[in-house]
Amino acid sequence: MNRSLRKPFASSLSITLILGSAVVIGIGGSSDVTLVTAQKSAKVMREFHGVKLGMKSEQVQAAVGKPETKSETSEEYKLTGDDTLTVHYDGGVVKAMLLYFVDAKNAPPWNEVVGNAEVKVNDNGAKVARVEVSEEKFWVSMYQNKSGTMTTITISR
Repeated sequence: MNRSLRKPFASSLSITLILGSAVVIGIGGSSDVTLVTAQKSAKVMREFHGVKLGMKSEQVQAAVGKPETKSETSEEYKLTGDDTLTVHYDGGVVKAMLLYFVDAKNAPPWNEVVGNAEVKVNDNGAKVARVEVSEEKFWVSMYQNKSGTMTTITISR
């Protein structure tokens, strides 16, 4: 699997603040992103198959089994087909989780990942959305290429 496909975009940043419970950030160029700051009760993805931010490696392995590959700072788990879960550690605890789906039908629906965040369609046809849960100090994003052959979900602090 080509890991370079997992780097969905880079672009310039412009910030727009909306007073109230939401902060919206737009990333210019061909990769527009909306960042919504969600309340703690917001329905966004916080875990996958029992894996959550802050867990230790032993807890992750108890939840999803033995990793396919492992290093000091990450573990990669095989899911369905070529789909994967990569867990990144900092200080021995989960700092970030990256889900990579090669078939859109295996990926969870947008509203279960980013709640009611606006899903933007880029000039190249890719879709992207991001939500920050400030009370819990984490964010979640979802990206899908135009053809649906690559969907990534990132949950991170």
